[in-house]
Parts: sequence; structure tokens; C-alpha cells
Amino acid sequence: MRTTEDVFAHHLQAFAQGLDALLSDYSEESSILLQSGPITGIPAIRRFFEAFLKDIKPGFWEAFKIHRQDVCAEMAYLVWEAKPFIAMATDTLLVRDGKIHVQTFTALG
Repeated sequence: MRTTEDVFAHHLQAFAQGLDALLSDYSEESSILLQSGPITGIPAIRRFFEAFLKDIKPGFWEAFKIHRQDVCAEMAYLVWEAKPFIAMATDTLLVRDGKIHVQTFTALG
């Protein structure tokens, strides 16, 4: 079974591989807690990432910079930016059974 480190590393690389690679890190029971409220299940998570990826502006990935990346047991934590698009963002992942069980995501413009 994939470890928290495995899932975290794959999730970061999956953005370059596309939507199906991203979704492979989640299960039907997975939830993402967002500033707008929680979403649960693959269909809702798919819609979230479709919108996120569609809204990415040219230069976003070149501006993407990781400030902090930590793993502790089942938890993974990421602090990043993509200025001028996103001044600061955090992701926290709770990994269980080789999948992201719960993720939090907050971004500040």
C-alpha cells in the first residue's frame, strides 16, 4: 500500500499528468474542505479540479514555488505560492489506505 509520502509525491506530480492522474489519489469517500465548503466523492472532486485546471493562467506553473512540504504519519502539509496569481496557499492531506481521505485547501489571491 502507498505511504503518505508516496501519495503526496504522486499528487504533486499528477498535476503535470492530467485530471485522471489527480483523481487516482482519491476514493469515493474522499472529501476536500474548501473556503466555499466541503465537497465529497469523485464526481465533485473531478468538477473542482476541472475548474481549477481550466482557470490556470499562462505563467502559473512557472511561478509555482513550494515554501514548505512536511509529512507526519498520515498527514502531509504543503505551503506554496504562484505569484502574482496566488500569493499564498496551503494544502493539508490526511492519507488513509493509500488514498487522500481528507484534504484542506486554502488560497489567498
